[in-house]
Amino acid sequence: MRYIVIGLGFFGSSLAAKLTSLGHEVIGIDRRAERADELKDKITNVLIMDCTKQNTLQSLPLSDVDAVIVAIGEDIGSSILIISMLKRLKVNRIIGRAINPMHQHILSELGIEEITHPEEDTATELATMLMLKNTVNTMMLNERIIVAELKVPEVYIGHTLEAINPENRFGIRPVAVKIAPAEKGLTALFNRDFQVDLSCDPHRPLAEKDRLIVIGRLDDIKRFVD
Repeated sequence: MRYIVIGLGFFGSSLAAKLTSLGHEVIGIDRRAERADELKDKITNVLIMDCTKQNTLQSLPLSDVDAVIVAIGEDIGSSILIISMLKRLKVNRIIGRAINPMHQHILSELGIEEITHPEEDTATELATMLMLKNTVNTMMLNERIIVAELKVPEVYIGHTLEAINPENRFGIRPVAVKIAPAEKGLTALFNRDFQVDLSCDPHRPLAEKDRLIVIGRLDDIKRFVD
């Protein structure tokens, strides 16, 4: 797939580099010349352009990409102007970044349905992780329901999901088990070299370094890990 990422700050450059590493073709755009040298080996193409100018924006292959992501943060004026012009140019899919409620409101008024809030989302996830012991990652579905990736609590190591029975005892549902690599050291773990068992084999004993992915209410998951 092909993407354009406008604004190569920390968020935009991280997103563009990740998409490139996953095999997608990415055009990353920023108006700061130094970004080209910093990111040339991480992103498919890096262009130094000022996208607040309509002629510049129109020169891009907007109709040939799957999405345009406007990742500009602090310069709200430029973000709004660029997104407004992209709407007028009838770009098929526009994803905006909002850094505060007013920014989000304006993007919504412009008709942008896909809006990301990286700072707010990160803060929410961290707050949830601090509340839950043994938590590696979380995704909030709403204020009460979350998906959580958990280190296996010590009390459950060596026990099967059938014996633990988390759905009946705690009201949480296993989604997957990430099976740790066999004795490959810390490098394999940091590289997330896990096998993923989507069947949640009820008869397989959980190992110390496995990860359990569950969905449920925050309070119920907290009871499970506590």
